[in-house]
Amino acid sequence: MSDRDDENHSTSPNESATGSGRSILSVLKWTALITVVVILVLLGLGLLVAVTAAETWSPVVQIIRDTFIVILVLESVLIATALSVLMLQAAGFFIMLKTEIRPILDNARETTRMTKATAEFVSKNSADPLIQIKSFIVGLLTFLREIIRIRALLQTDDKIELDSDDVG
Repeated sequence: MSDRDDENHSTSPNESATGSGRSILSVLKWTALITVVVILVLLGLGLLVAVTAAETWSPVVQIIRDTFIVILVLESVLIATALSVLMLQAAGFFIMLKTEIRPILDNARETTRMTKATAEFVSKNSADPLIQIKSFIVGLLTFLREIIRIRALLQTDDKIELDSDDVG
């Protein structure tokens, strides 16, 4: 095989997915079109039979009608059964919510309360005292630093006065 043949036959996964998606879509379109055409042809034939030879085709139409009525009744029974199963499933879901999810939510609420209480306890008994001690120490150090600066200023003023007395 040549390189050109490899390029024509190799497709990426995205290209193959898009191609199959298009083919499925086209199959669905053709199926819908054929179904509509068949229904229209049957309706046309039914009207033609009803207009032209109603007496001869009447028993056949009655049999077809009765068959469709039986099919619709069976379909109604199937739909009613499906709705009953759906209601039972919904009831089971609500029971599960009540018995399984509610305790989980209650447990989460209790955990949240305990976490909040723990945070308040830690704040009250360890963080607040540490903050107060640190604030006191910082204030004390600032006070001492200012006193040292004042003393240094006073000593320089005394030296300046002594130096001016020695000169004069």
